[in-house]
Amino acid sequence: MSSLKNVLLSLIVILCLTGCWNRVEVNDIAVVTAMGVDKIDGNRIRLSLQIGIPATFGSGSAGNLNGNVRSTFSVSETGVTLSDAYRKIQEKLSRRIFLSHSRVLFIGEKSAKDGVSYIIDFFARYQEPRINALIVFTNGEASEFLKNKPLLEKVPSEETREIMKQGIGLKVSIKDFWDMLISDGIEPVAPRFKLVPLDSRIDSGQESDAAQKIQAISGAAVFKKDKLVGWMNASEARGILHLRNELDLGVITVNIPKEKGGGKVSVKYLKVDTDFKPYFQEGELKMEVKSRSDVSVLENASPINLAKSEELEFIETKLEESIKKRMEQTLNKAQKQFRSDIFGFGRTVYQSYPRQWNSIYKKKWDTVFPELEVTIKAKVSIKRIGLSKETK
Repeated sequence: MSSLKNVLLSLIVILCLTGCWNRVEVNDIAVVTAMGVDKIDGNRIRLSLQIGIPATFGSGSAGNLNGNVRSTFSVSETGVTLSDAYRKIQEKLSRRIFLSHSRVLFIGEKSAKDGVSYIIDFFARYQEPRINALIVFTNGEASEFLKNKPLLEKVPSEETREIMKQGIGLKVSIKDFWDMLISDGIEPVAPRFKLVPLDSRIDSGQESDAAQKIQAISGAAVFKKDKLVGWMNASEARGILHLRNELDLGVITVNIPKEKGGGKVSVKYLKVDTDFKPYFQEGELKMEVKSRSDVSVLENASPINLAKSEELEFIETKLEESIKKRMEQTLNKAQKQFRSDIFGFGRTVYQSYPRQWNSIYKKKWDTVFPELEVTIKAKVSIKRIGLSKETK
């Protein structure tokens, strides 16, 4: 009898649990595809949301290829906190704001300089937004990027994601940024985006399709704690990728000296491996960086015959010099100008020498890193030269 009661009780519990008691219908929500945060006059926070237009989601066309039909619209409000601005936006919409499909968080320059801890805190506490959404910092106001029309994707934020997926620049999620922010021995870094003319020959002030501004990755945002301290340009950003062992795609071009006929040779990366090795020399902490790159010749605009081993070795040496120089310039800017360890040297010291890190370097890494002696060694191997003939 007791077992029968247990079975009946179990059935009642199961029946009570069936069904979506707290479900929200698709027709009742406003799906947010991207978010933007800006600081404006009076130290107020402006939250901007890019919201999908349901009627356009079934269309097979993408971006501007579908004429003037837009797949999203943007709405914004100001508040003393993000939550305050969020509440005000909700008061303007007939549907409940739904943040779980937000793919990109844009943060404007002024907000970044004032500190972004409160923004990261909002995403860490509120369960609805995706913490794996990508984070992007912008020259000027973030809200402008939410108004931008996509070219090849239906939704502007998807275009942002696709640009970063190519490996041309940094790709950082909110979680990645948060981890760098709260971890010892590393400072946050993230991609910078700009709005640039579609056609570089056209004045952006002209009214034409070619003058339309599009989003483009353009370097990196460097932080000290939670505050933006400066920008790295596109070349320096690739140096960051090289030093952080995150370089997946890229082309590098070297100049051939006049005594060898002049011209240029371009190669693309096939594989890159970079590692750090901290060591002590006469009691002083130092760092060695070794980078190994496999490349393929993309273009030979010079009279050099790449079929000859001695010429191939010459090109490899020139590439090694170029890569080393780029990494040294990036490192020097991070050490001397920004004083920010965006490469994670401190984290590597902790992993190799935990006792010394905890007793000596952890408390004073801000002063040790800018003076840390770093030796960079670059090795390049050309794996493919392609189908070509000797230049006459």
